[in-house]
Amino acid sequence: MKIKMARWQLILLLALICAVDAGAVDVTPLRDGYRIGPNDVIRVQVFGEDDLTVEGKVSGDGKMNYPLLGMLQVEGRTIEELQQELTVRLASGYVRLPKVSVSIVRHRNFYVSGEVKTPGGYPYEEGLTVQKALSIAGGFTEKSDKQGVKVTRVRDGHAETLVMAPDDVIQPNDTLTVATENHKFYVSGEVKTAGVYPYAEGLSVHKAIAMAGGLTDKAERENLRVLRHTAGREQTLSVKLETPVLPDDVIVIAEAQRLYLTGEVRTPGRYFYEPGMTVQRALTLAGGFTDKADKQDIKLTRLTDGRIETLTIGPNDVIQPNDILMVATQNRKFYVSGQVKTPGAYLYGEGLSVQKAIAMAGGFTEKSDKAAVKVTRRNDKTVEILLLETDAVVMPDDLIVVAQLQKFYVNGEVKRPGDYTYESGMTVHKAIAMAGGFTDKAAMKRANVLRTINGKESTIELSLDGPVLPEDIVVVRQRFF
Repeated sequence: MKIKMARWQLILLLALICAVDAGAVDVTPLRDGYRIGPNDVIRVQVFGEDDLTVEGKVSGDGKMNYPLLGMLQVEGRTIEELQQELTVRLASGYVRLPKVSVSIVRHRNFYVSGEVKTPGGYPYEEGLTVQKALSIAGGFTEKSDKQGVKVTRVRDGHAETLVMAPDDVIQPNDTLTVATENHKFYVSGEVKTAGVYPYAEGLSVHKAIAMAGGLTDKAERENLRVLRHTAGREQTLSVKLETPVLPDDVIVIAEAQRLYLTGEVRTPGRYFYEPGMTVQRALTLAGGFTDKADKQDIKLTRLTDGRIETLTIGPNDVIQPNDILMVATQNRKFYVSGQVKTPGAYLYGEGLSVQKAIAMAGGFTEKSDKAAVKVTRRNDKTVEILLLETDAVVMPDDLIVVAQLQKFYVNGEVKRPGDYTYESGMTVHKAIAMAGGFTDKAAMKRANVLRTINGKESTIELSLDGPVLPEDIVVVRQRFF
């Protein structure tokens, strides 16, 4: 069988055979498909034609000057493609049976930027890996994110960013970027999504709270605090919404002080307490008296030194946080307050049970402590506080109070920061366990606890077997080494 070949194919075949026979050519091994680019140094050798053997750098526009043929566009071509083109063009009237060899004398640079000790451009070496490239640039700095090495590479005129492993091979003209390790800050307390968030320069308390989903309806909006570690000491600072946040700050949003109004007011329920608030001001917040209110019979229930006392008060008397104001009715009623869906005054009926009374108030809320239903009952001149079962009988003028589940908060270097239901005998160790345990960055021997003592916020350091109280905020710090 005869094989027909075009004249230029025959010339190319002979040239390649001669090139192999020459044996003395220094051809740099290349990856399949490597494309020539600006700043590559190329050597073109034509055997037996010294005037046509040249070595030169590819210009910024991708061209190279070659004798007889003038400016050649070499960018984007492989070694094989350029060698074939030169063979064909030289054979077309310049050199009889040219033997052409093309090789890369020196590749163009690669570049390293970001958190390395000596960023800049470096000569490329065949088979260069990410790890070796970083070593050439002096290695990581103390601020580097060692898991965040990215490579920017231009392909077909478009830049793409790749995340590469240490053993991955890079290419000439690649740019390796080592990111700065992300700092964090913490938001705890009365926000919708308490937890750990990435820090950014210029962050304010207002923006940090927004990142945590915003304040809950129980949040204290005026008394914002930040726990900050400075010079080896932890400080509690009062801040405003525009105050800048620093890395590792813990922003604490406390629960606002409240008061409760029940009975014959138009809008019974829970309200924000204001310092110096009078009974008249509190009644105004609740919409004032209903038509059935006994305006001369306003009772105040208050917890004092662990004892509950009930007082008859007037419109100008000053109330305190967590006071319960109850406006009596001219008819026989009972009252439901606390964690029910519709707190207020309801008409009393003979044989009424606690369970039915709570059902009349809309039932329990999601935050109610169903095992802690208390009833305040007046008998002549005494007041009793009773813990009743749901089938117990309610009496006229009883005040049924459904308590809220007590909570505590865990923040910092734990796996699931957030709020948790308090249990009697809670310790720091058990609290951290409920939050998923320590992270691998946690200081594991002790924890800081933010606690209200005698009305004042204090930060105390506890061992793992130390007691946790309701509303405590347990903060697990990151270890320093």
